[in-house]
Amino acid sequence: MVPMGGGEGASGGAGSHSTEGGAVGGVSRTGPVSAESSRLDGSFLPLLTRSMSLRSIDKTALQHRPGTTLDLNFRGKFFAVSFISRHGESNGMPDTITSDFITENFPTLSEMTYLNNASTGIPPSRTVEAMKGYLDGRLRVEGKFEDTLRALELLREELALLLGGRRENYALTTSTSDGLNMAAHGIDYPEGSNIVICDLEFPANYIPWQNASRWYDVELRVVRSENGAATPEQFMDMIDENTRVVAVSLVQFASGYRTDVKQLARAVHDVGGILVVDIIQAAGWADFNLAQLDVDFAAAQAAKWMIGPIGAGFIYVSDRTLEVMKPRFTSWWGVENVMEFGYAERKLLKDARKFHVGSLALVAHVGLLESVRLLLEIPNRTRERTAMAVADYLRKRLSEMDIEYYDFGPKYNSAIVSCVPPDMDTLLNTLAEHNIYCSVRNGRLRVSPHFYNTTEDIDRLVAALE
Repeated sequence: MVPMGGGEGASGGAGSHSTEGGAVGGVSRTGPVSAESSRLDGSFLPLLTRSMSLRSIDKTALQHRPGTTLDLNFRGKFFAVSFISRHGESNGMPDTITSDFITENFPTLSEMTYLNNASTGIPPSRTVEAMKGYLDGRLRVEGKFEDTLRALELLREELALLLGGRRENYALTTSTSDGLNMAAHGIDYPEGSNIVICDLEFPANYIPWQNASRWYDVELRVVRSENGAATPEQFMDMIDENTRVVAVSLVQFASGYRTDVKQLARAVHDVGGILVVDIIQAAGWADFNLAQLDVDFAAAQAAKWMIGPIGAGFIYVSDRTLEVMKPRFTSWWGVENVMEFGYAERKLLKDARKFHVGSLALVAHVGLLESVRLLLEIPNRTRERTAMAVADYLRKRLSEMDIEYYDFGPKYNSAIVSCVPPDMDTLLNTLAEHNIYCSVRNGRLRVSPHFYNTTEDIDRLVAALE
C-alpha cells in the first residue's frame, strides 16, 4: 500500500516525502511509473481519513522506508498495512512526473500548449468526474449532507498537508477576495493604525485594504515597486510601531516576483502587526509551509495552480491569529452544532471555520478535494522543481533571443515569467493560432508553466515568437 500524502517533508513543504535527488519531473517525461498506476493504492489512505484523522497516524512511521508494515487504528480496530515501493519511488511518492501520469490525468493537454496557469489551471479529469458525480447525486436525491460535511473536513485536512499547519487553521470560502475581506474586517484597528501594501498587487489584494482604510479611518501606505519587485527592505521602510497589517502576495501575479514573507513576518511581528498573504499565485506549484513561514492569515482560490474549480476558495488562520481576529460577519456555518436549526444562543467555532458565513459552493469544493489529492501524490519539492525548471529554460531561451524579461535571481524568481517580445499588440492572436496559450499583464507577455509542462512546450512558444 502506498501512502498518498501526509506529514511534513524534509524540504520544509507539507506533504513532501521523497528523498533528495532524482530527475527533474516534467522536463524529459521519462522515469518511473506514475503514482496513479494503481488506483486502489492511490485511494485507500484518503478513504481512511474520511473516518479517521491523519493526526492519529504516526507521521514518522509514514516516512519509513518502503516495505514497512504499520498498524493503523481505524474506528477502534487495528489493521496491518504494508507500504511497498515502485520503481524509482522513495517513501511511496514519485520524484519524477511521467508522461503517462500527465496523459491519464490531463488528456486535453495533448491538444494544446498551455502556459497560462497564472490565469487558470487545467483541472484533472478526476476533478471533473467528482463534480459530475456530486451533481448526479443531486439529480437522484442520493447521499446525505453529513457525508458532504465529512468530505469538507477531509479537504481541510489535506489542505493542511499540502500547505502546512493543522486542519483547524483552515476554513473554506468562495474566493481569494472573500478571504481577504474576512481579514480586512476581522482585525481591530487602534487609533493611529496603518496598513502597508504595495502597488504590484492584483485588485483582490488592494481593494479590500483601500476599503478598510476608509471604513476604519486607517492610514494606507503603498510601497512603490521598482522593475516589477517590491522588496522586504522597501516594506520595512514603511513599517513602524503603528503598523497593524502588512498585506502582500507570496508571488506577484504580473511580474512573478516571489516575496520573502519569512523576512517580512519578522518585521511585522516585531511591531505587533499581522501579516496577511495572498497565496493564489503560489499554492499548487511552490514548496512552502505557511506555519513555518510565520504567516498569520492567507487566502487563495483553487482555479489557478491548484488545478481546481472556480468558486472553491479557502483561508489559513494561524493559531496566534485565531485568538485575536474576530469575524465581522457570521452565520450558521460558523457556529457549533451546525445541524441544530432551532433558535438558541449560538457559540462561534473555535477554529478557522468561525469565519464561514453562508453555504459554500459545494460542487466546487468536492472538485477541489480531488485536485488536492492529485497534488499530494507529487512531493511539493518535485512540483516546484519541475515548474521552475521549465520557467528557467524559458529565461535561457529569452536571453538567447535578446528578449527583455524580469529576472529577480534564484531566490525571488517564480514559475511566472514576464517578458516583452516584439509585436505585443497581435501576439496573443498569433499564439492562439498555434494553440499556444499565455496572457498579457501590464503590457508584458506572462508565461506560467506548471508541473505538467515541458521544455518542449517552451520550444513551441519560442518558435512562434521568432
